[in-house]
Amino acid sequence: MGWRCLGLCFLALTVSVVDVQARLVRNHVSSICSTWGREHFKTFDGDVYQFPGMCEYNLASDCHETYQEFSVHMKRIEEDGNPTISYLVVTINDLSIHLGKTLVTVNGLPINLPYHNAGVRVEKDPIYMKLQSKVGIVVMWNGEDAVTVELDRDYANRTCGLCGDFNGVYNEFIHNGRKISPTEFGNKQKAHRPNDDCEDPYEEEDQPLEDVTLPDSCKEFQTSCEQILHSESWSSCTELINPEAYIQACARDMCGCISNTSDFCVCSTVSEFSRQCSHAGGQPPNWRTPQFCAVQCPYNMVYEESGSPCMETCTDQDTNLLCEDHRMDGCFCPPGTVFDDLSMRGCIDKSQCQCKHDKIYNSTEVYRQETEECICLEGRWVCKSLKAPATCALEEGSHVTTFDGKTYTFHGDCYYTLAKVESKDASSPKFTILAQLAPCRDQEFDTCLKTLKIVLNNDRNNVLMFTSDGTVKQNMQTVTLPYQSGDINIFHASSFHIMLQTSFGLQIQIQHVPLMQVYVRMDQSYKAKTRGLCGNYNMVLSDDMKTPQGIVEGTAATFCNSWKANGLCQDREERLNDPCALSVENERYAKHWCALLLSPSSTFAQCHSAVDPEMYHKRCMYASCTCEKSDACLCAIFSSYARACASKRVILTGWRDNVCDKHAKTCPKSQIFSYEHQRCQMTCKSLGSNQQSCSSDFLPVDGCSCPEGFYLNEKDICVPMAKCPCYHNEVYIKPGKSINIKDEHCVCINGKLHCRSWKTHSLISTPCRSPKVYFNCSTAGIGELGLQCAPTCSNLDSDDCDSTECESGCLCPSGFLDDGKGSCVKQHDCPCKHNNQLYANGAKITNQCNTCTCKSGKWECTKNKCPGTCTIYGSGHHTTFDQRTYGFPGKCAYIAVKNKCGNKTVEGNFGVITENVPCGTTGTTCSKIVRIQLGRREIKLSKGKYEEEDLGQGTQIEYKIRRVGLYLVIESAIGLAVMWDRKTAVRILLEPQHSGEVCGLCGDFDGDGLNDFTTKGQLTVSSPIEFANSWKVSSSCPDVEMNGDPCIVNPQRHPWAKMMCSIITGETFKECHSKVDANPFYENCVKDSCACDTGGDCECFCTAVAAYAQACSEAGVCVAWRTPDICPVFCDYYNSPDDCKWHYHACHTPCYKTCLNPQENCSNPLPNLEGCFPKCPEDKPIFDEETQMCVEECVTTTTPEPQTTTTQSTPSTPETTTTPKVGTATTRTNHNHRINTINCNYYYNHKVHNTGNCTYNYSTNHNHTIYTIDTRNNYNT
Repeated sequence: MGWRCLGLCFLALTVSVVDVQARLVRNHVSSICSTWGREHFKTFDGDVYQFPGMCEYNLASDCHETYQEFSVHMKRIEEDGNPTISYLVVTINDLSIHLGKTLVTVNGLPINLPYHNAGVRVEKDPIYMKLQSKVGIVVMWNGEDAVTVELDRDYANRTCGLCGDFNGVYNEFIHNGRKISPTEFGNKQKAHRPNDDCEDPYEEEDQPLEDVTLPDSCKEFQTSCEQILHSESWSSCTELINPEAYIQACARDMCGCISNTSDFCVCSTVSEFSRQCSHAGGQPPNWRTPQFCAVQCPYNMVYEESGSPCMETCTDQDTNLLCEDHRMDGCFCPPGTVFDDLSMRGCIDKSQCQCKHDKIYNSTEVYRQETEECICLEGRWVCKSLKAPATCALEEGSHVTTFDGKTYTFHGDCYYTLAKVESKDASSPKFTILAQLAPCRDQEFDTCLKTLKIVLNNDRNNVLMFTSDGTVKQNMQTVTLPYQSGDINIFHASSFHIMLQTSFGLQIQIQHVPLMQVYVRMDQSYKAKTRGLCGNYNMVLSDDMKTPQGIVEGTAATFCNSWKANGLCQDREERLNDPCALSVENERYAKHWCALLLSPSSTFAQCHSAVDPEMYHKRCMYASCTCEKSDACLCAIFSSYARACASKRVILTGWRDNVCDKHAKTCPKSQIFSYEHQRCQMTCKSLGSNQQSCSSDFLPVDGCSCPEGFYLNEKDICVPMAKCPCYHNEVYIKPGKSINIKDEHCVCINGKLHCRSWKTHSLISTPCRSPKVYFNCSTAGIGELGLQCAPTCSNLDSDDCDSTECESGCLCPSGFLDDGKGSCVKQHDCPCKHNNQLYANGAKITNQCNTCTCKSGKWECTKNKCPGTCTIYGSGHHTTFDQRTYGFPGKCAYIAVKNKCGNKTVEGNFGVITENVPCGTTGTTCSKIVRIQLGRREIKLSKGKYEEEDLGQGTQIEYKIRRVGLYLVIESAIGLAVMWDRKTAVRILLEPQHSGEVCGLCGDFDGDGLNDFTTKGQLTVSSPIEFANSWKVSSSCPDVEMNGDPCIVNPQRHPWAKMMCSIITGETFKECHSKVDANPFYENCVKDSCACDTGGDCECFCTAVAAYAQACSEAGVCVAWRTPDICPVFCDYYNSPDDCKWHYHACHTPCYKTCLNPQENCSNPLPNLEGCFPKCPEDKPIFDEETQMCVEECVTTTTPEPQTTTTQSTPSTPETTTTPKVGTATTRTNHNHRINTINCNYYYNHKVHNTGNCTYNYSTNHNHTIYTIDTRNNYNT
């Protein structure tokens, strides 16, 4: 058999024959139509017939709708006396895919395989070419005579063509009440093409199907075929499938091949019977031999008749647990081996597997990065953490990245505590770092970092100050660099950067060209010893926004306002408008230049795999549209990205060319520009200091500096050492000159004198409403600063205060504190603040799963570990359990979360797999497929319904499925719950016992957001694209290359998207803005609304807004945002004319009074949800799920026997259906329908609960259950 190997193309359809536990195989013969051999066909409904037509025919089409979703056409020809299929044409929505033996085209254009677009995958392996679409069709062609079409049950009674109508009744050969022959039936399916002169087969002497018999001349071959298919080795198959039709087909083939010595005459039909056996759940024998119907496989693979089509490869070693494809014939790896999908070496032992990151690493090879060292073992990375320091960044004057990796934007106008640090040991100082933020010029949100101060040991007379013009001051006196004092060393790293290094684990990089930016680096010895805008450095992302009073805020504005170092400064508000919407010219400028960050051909591209440019591109657009000096902000962003790349050991050079070259071209004549300065700027002054060199323990920086061997003198000119002057007491002594100092005669040689002293200059530093008293600075004592540094209830640590001068005004008397409302109180009566609201001393509030009590101006909160929530919605917006957000528009199925990670073994395994379903051919996501695996059961959510399936292995895990408003909720007894809005939003809730024990797109739930991007190979990476691609279920599905911007692709939709999505930042959600940051949700809304350019545009918009509304609801703000014009939900549709029971609620409790839940108990910590809920009157207060009516009291029913799991059932009387015809699975005769009554008592969180929310499962003996969902409250029908 000929075939072409197309690299990885065949991997999806091949698998190791290792003895793995696979899911139970259900009989799906009734969903399959096939054609093979010499004109043989099997319809969906089981008829086997012969049709000799050689034209193009409609094999199967969606025919019962005004809009046809798919069609499959085929054409046969003869080659060397044997029939073969010349080509297939598969049309799916707007795509027309032409499958030929040597060429595949889409809409007339040649493509390479594998191909993946608009939910359609085409791939090729050594045996089959496979086309699969998310509309619910799979087409497989062996490249010769055999084609198989499999359809979802949604198309039942909706098809036409040679495959029949898929209605479960054998009536294909009845037309207008008249029995017709197979030939007449086939001729009616001819696809009429322009200028097509193909002739139909004659119909005159043709017979109805039931009258067709084997010709006498062929009966001699029937015995041979019977001996093959009736042999004991085929018993597994003949028990499931009546072989008679295939025996006759075999005999016909042999009869027609009398003069042909090809194996085709027998092989074709036996191969088809083998395929049908696998589809029916049987195990066909390995009947081929090297001399009979042999199949050649590539590499060292072997051919098997039936195996799982999910490949175990070096990069995907447990894919069999997630495989949902049917068993089939193909080329497989021998037992004990996996396929090498990295170096394509064929089947190898797992110990020989390599690993991949930026390149391919051999087994035992080591890869090192800043925070960990990893070794490749058996295709996975085994990493150990290195004690690396952490960095907090304040960039572009408004963008902060905390030590724990949280990013936010804040436009301040005051001094703020960047980091308030406790001493780590007796020999180290405590210190406070203050940052002055202020508008750069006239625009309110054009914010600049003006000044940075470091206060040592809370001593206001021991302050180092750095200003935006590069000036450094000690206690208000300008110092010349390099400067050293005790444990602190300050020097120029280049003309753009100043470094502060200490011996106690603190390093600060201050950039002042083109804008002032600051990077604070601390050793791990400072973990959990710092507070402020830089977070608390405890490796937990979710609590970084903790105020001085000890509570976590929801937005950057409320958090940063709490860390003002001057109580007189006004609170700042969150910026909610889009700066680029204010100026078309600025927007064009920003789009043009910021695109360089994303461009695959720019200098920045070499760093894309190490540092995701998406965040920096957003910042670039934001800053370039905001700043008056757009070029300065643009270059500051580029510089920030270059620094981030340097931290990943990727040094970018040349990025300033033609963009930010103004400063690079203006170096003084004697200095040179470099992108890789990594030593202190050598100056003549440094030669005379005790420390003539500095540590190079900092990232390379760009800027101007002297060439090697030259030193910068007092005139900023680079000179050789011999021409360096000496420096003493702010006086320069020329080289070769002498000076007398305290009876010593000193000569200046090579810039050095052996005399030096310095001194520290210390800073000297109407009627009031009772009980406040007036403070007059003119009579103040030394160190008294008045209003600015007066202690208040909101900032009891007044030692953070920054002030350069005293300010008079009304103060509370000694022993009292300002309570924030204009009054004075004792500290034990101080109120506390949260979300801009004041709470009295003793007040209690709920913060997630914890209770916080206000005690003497500080929040004291319980320390319960809260459940984690992972959110995936829209076209790929992800928020991990540890609150790290990223975008990933994947086209494949991905593991969102699972607990079997790496080589770990678990008893009760679970997993959630999500897959985007596009609408049309644009790639826009219109819905999701969600698969939830709970032990031995799998629940599949798609197309407004759910299915349950027995996987055949694993533990029994209790779960229940119920409808809550707009959501379908699956709750389990192991602390996993999934909420699905039946569109594109999925929320996954995990109880704390799973903390640090899970993996996938949702992260590891250990609190540390920085390690969330851990690949399936167990390597932590920076790129969300690399991370998410690694969690594909199928390794053959193509990787996503980059995150595109749909508003650039569809610019005509951008204005509409911004206008519609402004509801998020407008008055409607005003009450929520101080609790949940609206900007990320607004940006996601705009992207999704731009992307939906083919139908579903309102759905994309509505889902995006609903995501913010749900986040607000969980933060305690219920917003009824839907209107008759904006994303309406018409609950009245479900009310009868004389009834008004169903009502819309924006935030309804998930558990309410029903007959099955009379106590209104919630067994899981579910949030309030929106949707249609029944509102019962006082005289009938209970809702009866069965009758869908409000009742006064519930009807008592017999309690069923308790079941051990939700999947057990009680058999009912079997139903008898039509006797099967030849070629159908015998399981069609007896469906054994069952009603599964699930026990309302179930085990959860170590307790037995009785919520009464029973689910009734309607299933068949195929271990496959299908449910339709009532759009009100999911009482299954």
